[in-house]
Amino acid sequence: MDLPLRVAPGVRLRSSASGLRAVIDDATRGAGGPGALGVGARPHSAGDAKDGRGARAQQLVDLERRARAAQEAEDLHGLQSVEGTLTSLHLDNHPLRRRPDSSTSTTLPAKERAMLERKALRAAQPEVSVFKRAARAKAKAQAETEADHFVRTLDVARSVITQHRAAVVDDQWHALADHEPHTVIAELEAEFAAAESSCTCVDAGRHPDTSRAYVTVVVRYPTLDVVAERGPGASSSGRGMLRRRTPSERNALYLSAIGSFALATVKRVISVAVATDDVHLVVVRTPDAGAGLEPVYVGTLTREDVTLRPLLSDGAPLVLASAVRPTRFEGPAKDLVALDADPAVLALVARCVEALEDHELDAVLEGAAD
Repeated sequence: MDLPLRVAPGVRLRSSASGLRAVIDDATRGAGGPGALGVGARPHSAGDAKDGRGARAQQLVDLERRARAAQEAEDLHGLQSVEGTLTSLHLDNHPLRRRPDSSTSTTLPAKERAMLERKALRAAQPEVSVFKRAARAKAKAQAETEADHFVRTLDVARSVITQHRAAVVDDQWHALADHEPHTVIAELEAEFAAAESSCTCVDAGRHPDTSRAYVTVVVRYPTLDVVAERGPGASSSGRGMLRRRTPSERNALYLSAIGSFALATVKRVISVAVATDDVHLVVVRTPDAGAGLEPVYVGTLTREDVTLRPLLSDGAPLVLASAVRPTRFEGPAKDLVALDADPAVLALVARCVEALEDHELDAVLEGAAD
């Protein structure tokens, strides 16, 4: 399959604290178009990370930091916790995005209505002597009439605004449900940013031959160092201890972690981009030399692959089987290495590297200006 590995027209990449971000150019945004994000979005909160759902699954930067801290401190329980999380991200629940309910009340609440009437009455009565009861009664009736007219005008204005917002939400939702590329990319980027994810959506559309809706996502994953050389084990007496892992054990755990994250990413994508059939994944990492990025996996996972598989099964075999560019392993320990040179993959990675370098240059220029 010839994957459309590209940055979509009207989309550019920029660097952020958690990774790369796709930005929709203003020229591609229509009135009420994908510039207004968050169709049916659920805000992320600290509770998501606390209960192990939602945002937790994407915070690779935090997991990598915790893994390195546990390794340096030789923290047995810390390593168990972070490595358990790395290999179980695909178990997280990602509820399907639903069309937001825009049926809000268009009438002014009774409390606010009564407050306006009181204000109108207080404004009218001081002008009439307290000894002129008939005049005060007339002023009160007039104030109530004016307040009622004002409230009715507010009700009409609120109704118009509510209907306009509902129409905008409907347009956005239909664009998302119809898999309009810029809307899909903008919604996924809003989701990734809210989850502090190391993923970015660089393309969306439909395959010309099959009409299946697809998205292309780049995942920036840590190097093998995220898996400790010494891991949780048990002594002959059954007491917990750290033991040295073989290179094969370490590589297998690393591959399992990548598989788990890949499945978690696809589950998040299909929960937001509700019409998506296929998710093209490009996994990149910083090479040992510390410069640029190297692609280590390119594959396609379908909605059927993710939703019909046994939930508790290891994600690595499925992810490896879905590779559309041969995944490369070297040596007896099967070290995961960079893919063979492929023009389409290298072109996409080059765009990502360029965005990261632009961010570094901006930081240097800002420092010089200060």
